[in-house]
Amino acid sequence: MSRSLYNSFASRAWRAAGVALGCVALSSAAWGQTAPRTAAPPPPAGAGSLLSQAASAEAELRIDVAVDRLYELLIEHPGTGDALTARLRLARLQALSGNLPQAILECQLLRDELPADHPLRNEAIELATLLARRLRASVPGQIYFPTFEGVVARGVQAMDESRAIVFEGEARFVLLDEGAGRVYRVGADTATAVAVPQEPSAVAVMPDGSLAVAGKTGLATVPPSRTVPLGGTWGGKARQVKKVRSMAALSDGSLLVIDKDSDGVLKCQAATGVCAQWGPIGKFRVVRVGPTDWVYLLDDRGQSVRVLDASQRQITVVGPIVGGTKLEKIEDLAVDRANGFYLLDTSLKRVCVLHMRTQPDGRLGAVLATTMALPQEGDRAYKNASAVGVSPSGQVYVAGKSSPRMMRFR
Repeated sequence: MSRSLYNSFASRAWRAAGVALGCVALSSAAWGQTAPRTAAPPPPAGAGSLLSQAASAEAELRIDVAVDRLYELLIEHPGTGDALTARLRLARLQALSGNLPQAILECQLLRDELPADHPLRNEAIELATLLARRLRASVPGQIYFPTFEGVVARGVQAMDESRAIVFEGEARFVLLDEGAGRVYRVGADTATAVAVPQEPSAVAVMPDGSLAVAGKTGLATVPPSRTVPLGGTWGGKARQVKKVRSMAALSDGSLLVIDKDSDGVLKCQAATGVCAQWGPIGKFRVVRVGPTDWVYLLDDRGQSVRVLDASQRQITVVGPIVGGTKLEKIEDLAVDRANGFYLLDTSLKRVCVLHMRTQPDGRLGAVLATTMALPQEGDRAYKNASAVGVSPSGQVYVAGKSSPRMMRFR
């Protein structure tokens, strides 16, 4: 029996015992005797509180506590909206432990139970599709992405130097073309350029769905707002942040920022622009945040990735050797909704796909799942790749320099 089930049954047994003791007290009083007082058991935690506790525990790498809170929520508050969310999070944790069939089954059950217009239904379908790719690739003779193709987004001009592909939904993503000084919101059929600060260099999708764009003059959000200068005091000096090279949003709405002139990572408040040092000291190229606020940092040499939890503790380091392959120059990375990450190596002309997995000793590590070669010859040749992104269902997009199209693996 899992700890969560045990705790729940113990709690119920305690409440039942309280009822029994109350009956004894009444019986004793009837005989003129005094019964001992007993403290009432605490009421069960609310569904929202349990969901929040589970999220915090997972972000801090206390996976067993996260699982316990989710199971407690399902037992104490079945059928609630929070219980549906808990089931989706449990599926992701099952995938983390390597139990892909059970995780996929849970997503499929949610798909069958929920109405077509329920937002969690789409999330369940997307997660099931993402995990099914992993399961299929584990079968001998099967490949991870059987198809790759060129994709042209209407409204996107010839890309000069793509720097980031950040997904907002399955068919919607944000494309930053730093060389051309443009940011596009790309949909299924068309793309629209959005108003951004001068010389945009980094973009992030905020938890509320708005965009944060960093440029030479500071930070702005889309829908439009006034530009806020970024800066703060660290190392005993007041500093301004004017050369942002990468940025990602945490679930609380704060931003992790990499600045060319600063060592390490900065944590900035989007509303005020106030920044402070966060995480390890060193030179980094790219920062990304996963679905549980785990942070992925690509080093400045482009040969290794650090994975940190929300408490800034290091979970694992990947590179420079991965599965017998030496990483040469990782230009960009992307993170999917099940803690898989994708490394675009421009020297190897490949995308390396890795999954976070629980190891036999209980620790978390990264496992190389596959590598995808970018075609260099023929009609579908794709050279000068510079950005990679992954959709909620696991489709991988690669954008490059001086090209009107992207490459999609699915």
